[in-house]
Amino acid sequence: MRPADRGGTPSPRSAARSLDTDMQKPSEGAAGRYDAIIVGGGHNGLVCAAYLAKAGLKVLVAEARDTLGGPCGTYEFMPGYRCAITNSPGSFEPRIVAELELERYGLRFERADPTVVHAFPGRAFIGWRDRAAVAAQLDAFAPGEAARYQELLGRLETLARHLGVSLYEPARGLAAMARDLPAEQQRLFEQVVMGSLRELLDGALVSDQAKALLGMVALNATLAPPSAPGTAIGLMLRPISMASSPPAAADDPRGVALRGSTGLPVGGMGAIIDAIEAVCLAHGATVLRETRVARVLHDGERANGIVTAAGDSHHAPVVISAINPKTLFGDLVDDRAVGAALRREAAAVPMRGSAFKIALALDGLPQYRGLPDGVGAAAIAGSQFRIAHSLGYIERAVADGLAGMPSQGPIMWGLIPSVTSPGVAPPGRHLMSINVWHAPYTLREGDWSTETERFGRHCIDVLAAFMPDLPARIVDHRFIGPRELEAELGLVGSHITHGDMLPGALIGARPHPAADDYRTPLAGLYLSGAGTWPGGYVTGLPGHNTSRAVLADRQAAHQ
Repeated sequence: MRPADRGGTPSPRSAARSLDTDMQKPSEGAAGRYDAIIVGGGHNGLVCAAYLAKAGLKVLVAEARDTLGGPCGTYEFMPGYRCAITNSPGSFEPRIVAELELERYGLRFERADPTVVHAFPGRAFIGWRDRAAVAAQLDAFAPGEAARYQELLGRLETLARHLGVSLYEPARGLAAMARDLPAEQQRLFEQVVMGSLRELLDGALVSDQAKALLGMVALNATLAPPSAPGTAIGLMLRPISMASSPPAAADDPRGVALRGSTGLPVGGMGAIIDAIEAVCLAHGATVLRETRVARVLHDGERANGIVTAAGDSHHAPVVISAINPKTLFGDLVDDRAVGAALRREAAAVPMRGSAFKIALALDGLPQYRGLPDGVGAAAIAGSQFRIAHSLGYIERAVADGLAGMPSQGPIMWGLIPSVTSPGVAPPGRHLMSINVWHAPYTLREGDWSTETERFGRHCIDVLAAFMPDLPARIVDHRFIGPRELEAELGLVGSHITHGDMLPGALIGARPHPAADDYRTPLAGLYLSGAGTWPGGYVTGLPGHNTSRAVLADRQAAHQ
């Protein structure tokens, strides 16, 4: 039984088990028997598979595409130009790297310094690893801003320690968190959960620049403006990470709030996927590409396998879905499995995606406007660059997206991965990879078949204000709109985090109150991926946590 303090709707598990228990008849075709089957070969699915395989289970990973990793896997945008949709592993858990021994399987990180270049009118902010250098820039924005900035981060870290929440365990419900908080933490908790990001930052900081730096970290994929309630929760993920696993050293990469400090994988983001796959294979896992799952098999009491779109059946007492829960509950299971209410409610969760991808082939590194004296383009070429100079800019970008229009002032996160990984582009060339927000999945006027090229070129014009020679350096390009992202990667509604990262959809109810602990009402059917706690971004934690749930249940069953 679920703890009472999680709240939510009653689990339909008992109702499902009272139904007819006749075994579903699998389709004809090739069959295999395993201890666990994982649906979806994204990074979380692979992390889960690696842990289970290392524990001695016979594991199958079924991936619909011909490549692994989803948005983190290597993708050829243009002939010879290959990287991932995602740019940075800034949130990837070091604990997973160590436990899976990914460095033993070829994974290496290049720790760029600086990590971030943020464009502002007049002068860019440089995110050096030297905290004193960062503090000097903050104080240049407004006297005393560095102290205010650090005070805010310190308050959020203190709150995280009192929440009793771990990234490595299912999250307690918001009501339970509030009930157990010390009185002195209640006000900040209410600000974070019910207030807006704008209110929090306006109350703590003075300069538009410092607010924009943190605003970009708190909000990117979620189509919600900084003025909307609950939008400050994005600033809590790093503090909760630190509370879950306190820093062991002064140079812990999470000590920098601006992300990107983990380093960049040599070979691009796909190198992470290659290393995790190597772990899986080394421990006997089977990985099937171009294997789309049509449905999850069950007998009314528990899951017992899958049927692929090709008609092949594979059997296991454990099935783990690492795809969007909306797809799982809407398409792959029936009412008898988990109950009609859960299926209906989970399938109805809106996916308001607004992702847009730009890949540019360049004949050389671009120049940058507004760099501090003594800092040249070569020094920051390997850094992530960001475009959104104020909370007002972010607010307008989101407002356009909510209105069904591509943002006139788009938010952009970019990287030139060929600087640290020359092999991702042909010799003498560079690859610039840019993630753009907000490009609404559903347009108010027109459609993406015509708007993709227009919006992509508009984004380059906006970026040229920071990189004036960029247009002249482009020798080829690839623009991928939200509809194509959905078709290519299975990103429902082009939503990269499989649902909004706001309090009510993140803490104690992700993806649904009846399935918020990686388990579902159908015994043997588990959830993983960005649609579970602690949400999206490249952490690997959902895969890690689901594997722990599976192994704990196996141990309990044998006691």
